[in-house]
Amino acid sequence: MRHIEFRTEGHNLVEIIIDDVPLLDLVREAELPYAREEQLERAAEFAPEPAPLLAGDYAYFPRRGFGWPSRHYLGEPADVVHNQEDDEIMLLGCTCGVPECWALLAKIEVGDTVVRWSGFRNNHRDWEPALGPFDFARQQYEDALRATDPGRAQ
Repeated sequence: MRHIEFRTEGHNLVEIIIDDVPLLDLVREAELPYAREEQLERAAEFAPEPAPLLAGDYAYFPRRGFGWPSRHYLGEPADVVHNQEDDEIMLLGCTCGVPECWALLAKIEVGDTVVRWSGFRNNHRDWEPALGPFDFARQQYEDALRATDPGRAQ
């Protein structure tokens, strides 16, 4: 089983940490081959500057609306974006502040004892990074999620 944390200390975002590694770092590494290929393909559009390297170019969500008691990370979406399938949840949104502009989607399956994240993909690119699946003990997962309660003292 993997270990998950939903951190909010010092800011109003829900930062996701899996086995002591930020989700953004895991995604960046997994998307890098796709992003490098796209960067080369689009070089002429941006010349003489380099094309952007979009690997892991996402943002975490605000504590308000996505922290506990929201059930977003329990498979009940707080927000739905363009190209999102019914069984998917948006884990990360765009750095511009408009989540659907560039979103990381995944399936969240909540079982009696296990929460599984799988099927990671970008909502605007044919990027299906080699990421996951991640299995978490449900009790540890829910305890970590409850720690995002805005009513909790920091």
